[in-house]
Amino acid sequence: MQSLVPRPATVARDRSRLLARRFGRELRIARVTAGLTQRRLARLAGTTQQEVSRAELGDPGVGLEVRCRLASGCGHELWWRLDPVASVRLRDSGQLRVADAIVGAVHPAWTARLEVPVARGDRRSADVVLAHARELVEVEIERALVDFQAQLRAGQLKRRSLAERETRPVRLVIAVPDTSATRARIRPHLDVISRALPAGSRRIWAALRSGEPIGTDGLLFVRPPPR
Repeated sequence: MQSLVPRPATVARDRSRLLARRFGRELRIARVTAGLTQRRLARLAGTTQQEVSRAELGDPGVGLEVRCRLASGCGHELWWRLDPVASVRLRDSGQLRVADAIVGAVHPAWTARLEVPVARGDRRSADVVLAHARELVEVEIERALVDFQAQLRAGQLKRRSLAERETRPVRLVIAVPDTSATRARIRPHLDVISRALPAGSRRIWAALRSGEPIGTDGLLFVRPPPR
């Protein structure tokens, strides 16, 4: 049976074509607004008029450096950013063992589900959702806190989507592997982390194991079971 999930290569090809067309439209507007012909812009950017035409027609084969030079020639700057629109599966990201350690330890008062879509039609999913009669907990598993603010923001956006269809409070717990390396990376940022995630690991584990609600957001250290 053929999978209904688009392959990454197909998604990437379609997205690159869309972005190339969008760049072409915006480049043409910028060039015309600046009063430049294609030939003049080509001279400013150190390329050819044919390359300017290809870019404006949405050719995905135009290189990134050329696009940056063309944008600069029109008095603009090209920016790229990554927006989260889908989640990598736990198994693919190497985080399934952490998820299993959490699910295997919770009290029967908690109902656990893995990879829960945050909203209908949304390709993002919460790594683990723990449901209690008095609250819902979204657990986001991070192998390392590389950029705490960005990772926290991503979790908060998922939590917001989950909360839109929930009457119970929705808590956010960020789970990280309990290793000396992880603790060393986190130590310099504990003040910032504790303000955003006030519940400590001991409090969270106690609540999960006893069947009591956590009551707030928190940071959870998890020791995965041996392979």
